[in-house]
Amino acid sequence: MSALSKEQQELFEFFPETELPLMLSQDHILEFSKINAPFPQKFIEEVLLKWETEIDEYTEFLPCFSLPVQENYLPLIYWKGGLMKYEFILVTVNKSGQLISRKPIASTIAEGSIIKQSAAYIDEELQITIIAGQNADGSLYDSSLSQKFSMEILYNGEIVLLLDDNFNL
Repeated sequence: MSALSKEQQELFEFFPETELPLMLSQDHILEFSKINAPFPQKFIEEVLLKWETEIDEYTEFLPCFSLPVQENYLPLIYWKGGLMKYEFILVTVNKSGQLISRKPIASTIAEGSIIKQSAAYIDEELQITIIAGQNADGSLYDSSLSQKFSMEILYNGEIVLLLDDNFNL
């Protein structure tokens, strides 16, 4: 996509482009909050409310960055924080700025006494490797219980989960 459409340019303003590869986890949110301005309320109302289903008065959003612009889509990452749930969300939008696909790629989620965390590594080919694990009742984290899985952004902008024989959902 050599030239961005007007709609994409408006979206792109909130998301500075970053270089790959990169690692993304909850430890990085402070960095983004220091360098990126929050979304204007108008952007939240006109764009994010169309992309998001779970929103309440406690939900916050913060733009993070864009991945390299592709021929058929623009990949963007933002942070969504709510009560007991914090996520980095990857979205792809088409030339008109319309949502193609949306997937959480890194998160921290508290469910009762269980804390679930995941971190993502994004390589130069837009392959996303995610490591997910959990611990309960303040117990020490056991890395042998972690799961690794991958996502890929297809040519058309669809984000797909790549499963292997060892993956249990």
